Amino acid sequence: MIFDTHCHYNLSPLYENWQQHWQKAQKHGVTKSIIPGTNIETSRRAVEIAKQDKNLYAAIGIHPNEYDHISATDLPTTIYQNIASLSMMLDDKNVIGIGETGLDYYRLKEAERELAIHNQQEAFKMHVQLANEFKKILIIHARDRGGEKNKNNQAYFDILEIIQNDYQHKKPFILHCISGPKTYIEKMLELGAYIGIGGNITYLNANDLREIIKIVPEDRLLLETDAPYLPPQKFRGQTCEPWMISETAGYLRDKLNLTPATL
Repeated sequence: MIFDTHCHYNLSPLYENWQQHWQKAQKHGVTKSIIPGTNIETSRRAVEIAKQDKNLYAAIGIHPNEYDHISATDLPTTIYQNIASLSMMLDDKNVIGIGETGLDYYRLKEAERELAIHNQQEAFKMHVQLANEFKKILIIHARDRGGEKNKNNQAYFDILEIIQNDYQHKKPFILHCISGPKTYIEKMLELGAYIGIGGNITYLNANDLREIIKIVPEDRLLLETDAPYLPPQKFRGQTCEPWMISETAGYLRDKLNLTPATL
């Protein structure tokens, strides 16, 4: 009885045969799934897919890296247009969340960093406002390089600041594909965060993630695949398929003592 809280049936190579992938996932114990958008087109796909099965749900949003190269002049118009497009989809009963949204500074080059960070923050605030207005779950993507220097963790603490200042906490919010320093995780948990765990928890070098799991209350843990990304260790180098969430569940059961009932 697995609920995959983050699966991209709306992205290639899953989208072209999403029904087959969904059927296979069900045979491996998946009963429900949330399909997050990454831009306007994939958000529309998420809504259309969710309409076809009562156990599939859509989240709509625009990935932060979509904003990296928009000029300062064009940003207000782009955000205005995106608000209009997303708002139209929010009338659909199958849309239960806003996302994925957030901040991702992982691949930013120094020359583009200042503009991209500004753009991403403005776009994230726009998504937060939509979640507040329409009372939807917020699904947050956060990524930075990590390390001891605060600059390498900037995305996490920028997200924390925006959530503290702008999110009204009337609905839960999810830290999708969890990463980041413990201090950030602890503060987000205090604010009500739920923690999404994907196949990367099984990776040999994922000790930091396994340490994070230890501080998360069991009733705040969520399973996800992020398919077609992040296959479990056993399938690294392959496309992550939705059914593989059963491998992650098995790992959490065997290695981290989380019972199937808890999961």
